[in-house]
Amino acid sequence: MHHALFEILTGEYADGRKISNIPSEYDITVSVKDHLTRLLNARLGAMRHLPDYGLPDISNIQQKLPYSIKDMVEAIKNSILKYEPRLKQVDVFSKPMSGTDCILQLAVNARLPTGQYVQFETYFMSGGLARVEQGITKR
Repeated sequence: MHHALFEILTGEYADGRKISNIPSEYDITVSVKDHLTRLLNARLGAMRHLPDYGLPDISNIQQKLPYSIKDMVEAIKNSILKYEPRLKQVDVFSKPMSGTDCILQLAVNARLPTGQYVQFETYFMSGGLARVEQGITKR
């Protein structure tokens, strides 16, 4: 079992699914996706005990798009490297918009402790909300 502390305490993922309902071969991937959703929706300074947990104010970055994409990618990668230790060889890059109603679409490619490569598609919506989905890994 490779669950985050919050999942262990509540017994469920952020989307309400019970940990016991996910087959064990998928639990680490679901747990990482769950934590990325929490991390990318948190804002710097929101947690007093971890003031650098999360991302900077997204509205400032969104106002400066497309020129601020590099800053956004760097902020996300740094947050993941610091606060999601289960991911190694992290690569974050922007993707072309695919007809969704999001403002920015990014991909996070990484390797799990099991050696498995994973990809998470991240969609930043107009209100600053980040939606994380597991992508298809092509490695």
